[in-house]
Amino acid sequence: MSTWHIDEEMLRRYVERTDSVAEGASVDQHLLTCARCRAQVNAAATGFDLAAVWDRTRDAVEVPLPSPFERLLRAAGLPANEARLVAVASAFRGVWLVGVAAVLAFAALAAMIGQDRGIWLFLTVAPLAPCVVVAFSYDRRWDPALEPEMVAPYPALRLVLLRTIAVLALALPAVLLFGLVVPGAAPFAWLLPAVGFVAVVLAASTWVSPLNAAVVVSAGWFAAVWLMGARSATPAAMLQARTQVAFLVLAAASFGIFLVRGRHLRRLRPWR
Repeated sequence: MSTWHIDEEMLRRYVERTDSVAEGASVDQHLLTCARCRAQVNAAATGFDLAAVWDRTRDAVEVPLPSPFERLLRAAGLPANEARLVAVASAFRGVWLVGVAAVLAFAALAAMIGQDRGIWLFLTVAPLAPCVVVAFSYDRRWDPALEPEMVAPYPALRLVLLRTIAVLALALPAVLLFGLVVPGAAPFAWLLPAVGFVAVVLAASTWVSPLNAAVVVSAGWFAAVWLMGARSATPAAMLQARTQVAFLVLAAASFGIFLVRGRHLRRLRPWR
């Protein structure tokens, strides 16, 4: 026999689903054995929209809370559905961002200590970091969440662009920040090579997987830096105005190819 019953305030909270988890569980347990309180709940529930109460309860259980990065995207003006599509990418998980920052920090430290050799190391790593993270952000082999998104009725080109912009908004400031501590080089000198490589990966991903494209770009850049170093060139030679213009042209041409061939993104299934 129950020794207590649900009072009016507890009844209201229970029916409106505004009670705590512990209180709700206690009421549920009590209702199993108390016909009087069950009658009170049934009578009170007739005055509420039970469908709306159930929808709120279901949403609270089924819909995950937005991550801090997703809330940031919403604050920047991105609609909630697009913010969710971008934020679930594997590339935005803490381990990836921490890894990129750690690699750039190591390269910058080497540049500060090792002078020319360290600067060559930073020159090799810094422009590639953004394009590698962009490739991971929409390569299906590394991001299982992308599979249902790509078959959904949502423009693949827009999805890839949104993820790319979000990655660049996080990666490029890190490149510029660590570039500030590299002696003898302007911090913005790494920007155009990084943007150029990202554009090349985007364009190449209409033929092959993004990660494969990033591997080829990285190998080509490693070879170019090694050849320049073997010829006793200075790091500044790789960052002179003529070279910067070449990277700007490369970025513009590659991005144009990506826009023209963007419809092929959906056809690359599965990407190997």
